[in-house]
Formats: sequence, structure tokens, C-alpha cells
Amino acid sequence: MHVINTVIPVFLVIALGAYLRRSGFFSADFISGLNRLVYWIGLPCLLFYKIASAPYDFQRAWETYVVVLAGTFACIGAGYVFSFFLRLSRVDTATFVQGVFRGNLLYIGIPVIVYSFTNGSGFDAAKMETTAILVLALMVPVYNITAVIVLLVGRHKIDRYAPVKIVREIITNPILISSVLGILYSFFFAELPLAVSRSFRAIGQIALPLALFGVGSALVREKVAGRWAAAAASLIKIFLAPFVGWLAAEMIGLGAGETRIALLFLACPTATVSYIFAVQLGGEKQLAAALVVVSTVLSIVSLSFVVGFF
Repeated sequence: MHVINTVIPVFLVIALGAYLRRSGFFSADFISGLNRLVYWIGLPCLLFYKIASAPYDFQRAWETYVVVLAGTFACIGAGYVFSFFLRLSRVDTATFVQGVFRGNLLYIGIPVIVYSFTNGSGFDAAKMETTAILVLALMVPVYNITAVIVLLVGRHKIDRYAPVKIVREIITNPILISSVLGILYSFFFAELPLAVSRSFRAIGQIALPLALFGVGSALVREKVAGRWAAAAASLIKIFLAPFVGWLAAEMIGLGAGETRIALLFLACPTATVSYIFAVQLGGEKQLAAALVVVSTVLSIVSLSFVVGFF
């Protein structure tokens, strides 16, 4: 029942978002505005509030981050190996590799983690959620920098302007900014003023369900179009990554709660933002879209497995 109560609610909300978009209840303009609201206001408020007000252990967060990194870079290596045997073009290879390593930690990972550490789970839910958010904040620059490099290499576009693009992706990311501000605030102040705390909490509470609506709406737009390469990439993303993460967690003796966080992050499907990056940086957009759709469907299995056994 814990698996059902943790994973199914996330995908039911995603399915509802897909239905509302397909039925026309949500217009394209509404979804566009909704996504901006979530990305620029809702999720940053949630992350700042959680980090600034909840207890956390930097050592454990760092170790969890290392495990997620291990799974991520294993996927990058596997992505290049598989793309060679699949005889993909340079552009397709770049899109394939980006889809293999870039997980949807924010819109799917965080909701699943939050539900998995509910009352009765045996863990300090606030501490686990904040650890997850810190790991997410550390992964944001890794994802952005690596995605830009991989996609530009695929187009032979690594030039003097590449560092500018990378820096811009980092310093303008609201997720990273809000996380850093939350950490700084927690260092200098004991707690948030009550009025501020309630305001950020209220805004943050709307972020996750609206984010899931956005994921569902995005899936309706994307066409799988028979992209068999997407199936191979999805299997690497949602099964190889958590397996390597589990090995890394065992090697360093990571705690049970932190291991669950790392493996849930690694079992997440390809991030929808990978499609946006592929379009902006000259990747193969149909393959990028197929990766998001196929991996999201298959991730029901991988996420359920992690929740059930870890």
C-alpha cells in the first residue's frame, strides 16, 4: 500500500493534467502561464521555505549528492556507448545522451520523495525533504552545464561563446538562486518571521500539484513517433542509473533515508526541460520529445520498485 499511496497520486495528477489539456479545458496559453508561475514563483518559494526553515545535515546531503552524481555520469557513459551501437548521428547522439542523464528531479522526484516520507515512514520527514531539496540544488548546475556541453558538441559549436551560455544558464536559474538564498538565510537567522513563513508555505503548497499538471499537459503535446531509440534511452535512464546509485550508496555506507532519496532521483524519467534545451541548442526535438514520454510511462515501474524495496 505504501508504494500505491506514494507513486500513484503523482501519476494520477499527471494524467489529469494530460486529460484537461487534451479536452481543451486547459488552453495552451493557460499552460504556458501556469508553467511560468510554477518555475519562477511557486517552486522557488517552496525550496526557499524548506531550506530556510527545516533542519538538515550537509554531510548527509553531500553524500547523497555524490551517489546521484555517480548514477548520472554512469548514464552519460552508457549513453555514448549505446548511441555508437545504435549508429545515431552526432545530433541524435547529443539528444540521446542528454535524455539519458537529465532526470525530472523537480517535478516528479520531489513529489514522490515528499509522499514517501509521510507520517509513519520511520524517518524525519522534514529532514529528508530538505536533504532532497539540497541535493536538487546541487544537481541543477551539473545538469545545465553538462546539457549545454553535450548538445553543443553534437553540433560542433564549442567556441568562445559556450562559457557565456553555460554561465547564463546557471545564474538565471530560479531553482538554484532560491536554494542558495535559503542556505544563506539559515546560516544567519534562526527562523523565518511568521508572516513570511506562512506566505512562502502557502505559495509553495500550490507548486507541486501545478507542476504535475504541467508535466501532464506537456506529454499530450509530444509525439513518440516510433522512436525506438527512446525506449533504449529510457531503460538506461530509469534502470541503470538507480542500480549504479545503489552500488555507490552501499560503497559509502549511505543511510537508508538518504539512499531512498538518491535512488528515487535516479529512477526519475527524463526531464521535460530536456526537450526545451534540445530545441534551443540544435538537438533532435522529436527524439527529445519521445524520450520524455516513454521514460515517464516506464518510470512508474522504477519509482515503485525503489519505494517498495528501499
